[in-house]
Amino acid sequence: MQISRVAALAGMVTVAIGYAGRANGEGTKPKYYFTISNVTSEDKEVIPMAKELLAKEISTRSEFTQDLGGAEGEAAAAAEMRKRGLQGFQVNLRIMSLKKEIKPPAPGRRDRQMAIQVKLGVYGTTYPGGKLNFTGDGEASLVGEFAERRMESDVENMTKTAVATALKQAVSTAVDKMTTAKLPDSPRRKGKKPKSK
Repeated sequence: MQISRVAALAGMVTVAIGYAGRANGEGTKPKYYFTISNVTSEDKEVIPMAKELLAKEISTRSEFTQDLGGAEGEAAAAAEMRKRGLQGFQVNLRIMSLKKEIKPPAPGRRDRQMAIQVKLGVYGTTYPGGKLNFTGDGEASLVGEFAERRMESDVENMTKTAVATALKQAVSTAVDKMTTAKLPDSPRRKGKKPKSK
């Protein structure tokens, strides 16, 4: 695969993930426990890769952990989370759209191009409890050259880059919503009494 927007985007994703870990304060005490509950996509072949990328993306954030010290079962997990002061979530991923389109070579180039577009959403439910707590959407598109003899591996790498980019956006949105959520303002305003009839 020729050096192109794909390689540049992959580099940006790697750098962004590295900065995200530092920005969140590596070594800080986790606040949340997470487990990947469900990943759905019409393209079944992408599910294992997407699940792995989702776990990796969440794991770059120091406020999250998947380690409960070997606690097994919901009751044991809940007890361990109470002991550590953790809030638990089951994280789900739905890939709504994953489109791939072969395009002709760029002017002056020999290799054909692959255009990939992905749209996905993540949502988390409390664990235990199953109450919806946060959501986040992400999308990404890229175009890159591929070598005919390495088409399968090149397209797989491009797909991985696109999904990782969309996941980063979705998880960032979800975490922002979760950590900055505020109670709605009261309809009653302080200092004002209802008018008497």
